[in-house]
Amino acid sequence: MENGRTRRSSRKVKSRTRIWPILLAAALGFMLLLGLGIWQVKRLDQKTKLISALTERMSAPAVTLDDALAKKRAGEDPEYLKVHLSGSIDYSRALRKVTSFNGAPGWEVIAPIKLLDGRTVMVDLGAIGIDSAISPIAATTAFDGVIRSHDKGRGFFDNDNDAKANIWFWWDLPRMAEATGATPDMVWIVQRLPAPGQNGPEAQAPKVELSNNHLGYAITWFGLAAALLGVTGFYIRSLKKTDA
Repeated sequence: MENGRTRRSSRKVKSRTRIWPILLAAALGFMLLLGLGIWQVKRLDQKTKLISALTERMSAPAVTLDDALAKKRAGEDPEYLKVHLSGSIDYSRALRKVTSFNGAPGWEVIAPIKLLDGRTVMVDLGAIGIDSAISPIAATTAFDGVIRSHDKGRGFFDNDNDAKANIWFWWDLPRMAEATGATPDMVWIVQRLPAPGQNGPEAQAPKVELSNNHLGYAITWFGLAAALLGVTGFYIRSLKKTDA
């Protein structure tokens, strides 16, 4: 009888000795996973506010390019800032970037516009069908657009741009600026906004292109934290039954 009690007592001591490291490791893992989930929730809030601010920026009154340059020099990001342009478009140096148009292959037309003060900036005029010729708009024109930096670079599956054949698969703005003769301090694209009665390439309404997957990431981390608690509880309970 005494030996049985001694063995049970010994097993309980060994069980407690094994449980504490497991509990400590599980607690540290749970805190880490919980912290990652909370961080993703904070990033979700920040990204949502940023997308909202950029969307509001596109609906604000247009400013001049000089205003945009002043913001850039002050350290502000001019992305999606609405600007007003007035000048003449040089279609002889227009670039064709591969895109989709009405569900089929097409071209995005990027052409230089020479402003009244002599500077040149690249403009995304809109899209045309793959077999369509560029239908010029008025030689001297004025319109509103939003600044796009297209700074994501080349995608993993993007083909090489062929400047000689004038086929562009991804936004290589420095080379595009060189090909169009854009002013060096304005290496960006001004995407023309759709407007009633427009002619020429079909202007596309700009959208804020920022990935916002933080809610999914947060759910994943919180789910892993809950799973860790469940697995730890199940293991400790089975350990106690074995030592009983």
